[in-house]
Amino acid sequence: MKRILAVCILFIHWGLLAQGAEVEAEGKAAGDLPHAREEALADALREAVRVGAGVDILSATSVKDFNLDFDRVLSAAFGHVKNYKVTGSSLGKDGIYRIKVKADVGAGTPGMSETLALRQVVQLKQSPRVAFKIEEHIEGIPEGKGYAVGWFEQSAQKMQLQVVDAGAVGGAEAKRAARDELTGNSSGAAFRRAGVAQKVDFVIEGKINGRYAGTEALFGALPEHCFELGAELRAIRPDSGEVVASVVVPASDKYRSGLQTKEMAAREVLYKSLDGGKGTPGGMALFSKLFARWMVEVDCGAIKQVEFEKISSSDFQKVQAGLRSTDKVSAVWEREFDSKAVSHIDVETRLSAADLGAEIQKLASGALELDRATDSYLQFTTKARESGSPPKEKAAEPAQEKGLIQKLFGK
Repeated sequence: MKRILAVCILFIHWGLLAQGAEVEAEGKAAGDLPHAREEALADALREAVRVGAGVDILSATSVKDFNLDFDRVLSAAFGHVKNYKVTGSSLGKDGIYRIKVKADVGAGTPGMSETLALRQVVQLKQSPRVAFKIEEHIEGIPEGKGYAVGWFEQSAQKMQLQVVDAGAVGGAEAKRAARDELTGNSSGAAFRRAGVAQKVDFVIEGKINGRYAGTEALFGALPEHCFELGAELRAIRPDSGEVVASVVVPASDKYRSGLQTKEMAAREVLYKSLDGGKGTPGGMALFSKLFARWMVEVDCGAIKQVEFEKISSSDFQKVQAGLRSTDKVSAVWEREFDSKAVSHIDVETRLSAADLGAEIQKLASGALELDRATDSYLQFTTKARESGSPPKEKAAEPAQEKGLIQKLFGK
């Protein structure tokens, strides 16, 4: 009887997991880590999967260093997480960054591929706008083939990313700049030609270098084309220049292809190198890190870089203290202070750049003026104090002096 009851309870438990369960979980990461928010979110979803589905993602993915492979843990979590909501995020006084989530977790699809997992993120969080800037040089292969760009665009389409053609955008901006000049808007034309306007959220840059090493036949097999390849990949924010993610594909001389021509073979081995696998990172690792950043920005707010020109120490501290107590501001990091040059803080906030700028001006009591702003960068100048105006406490002296004269002379 006890065995039957235990089996029934087990089946009920499995049934609940299959249907999905709403669980709450918290993730933590040291606040001074470069990817603290992404790691905390990955830790929160990992804990949600452990509680809701009874699965240890670290063991399932064979991740040994969570700090290095947090993006793999995050991708793997979407094999079980159907939906989630961040209910709180903050940097504590102890220096620990915490994220709390409420997640709908079930048996799901364990071992879901990275491509499918990232596509699920797009469906939940929408897609960032990305552009590609890839330099490709393989000695012995004609220049301008663009094999690597083809891989990135094909992969982006599979994940349903919003891809922006940087060249086409540049051409359209040139036409708009010409129109601005004809209508007398010379300053607008200058801004368009300078590329100041933000067109994409991230630019994926890549440098692929390699060499064609000829053909080789192993153990009597047909000859194969041999290549040496390596790559450096990174994703950056175009307005601030911040490097969001970077991946190095180690150089290797083990790339071979049996295709007929060396050009066709070059394309095949280049795709293989960017696919990665068996402990070797590839282009998908970069996409995974990029998506981790996008997710925390959608859920917790973006980190905006704020610069102040010649700000006083008192105003600098006053602005930071005020921001920490402001609604929709989760964290403030002091990066650099220089009263004679440029001071810099990073602010994690769900406020728009315009609203954040207004809040900072209010906290500084009008001592600062917003000079330039983009989605993730604000630049303030310090207003010059009016010379010759007496302090407020001395403004009443003439009236007091006049009252004394009246008492002495009866006038």
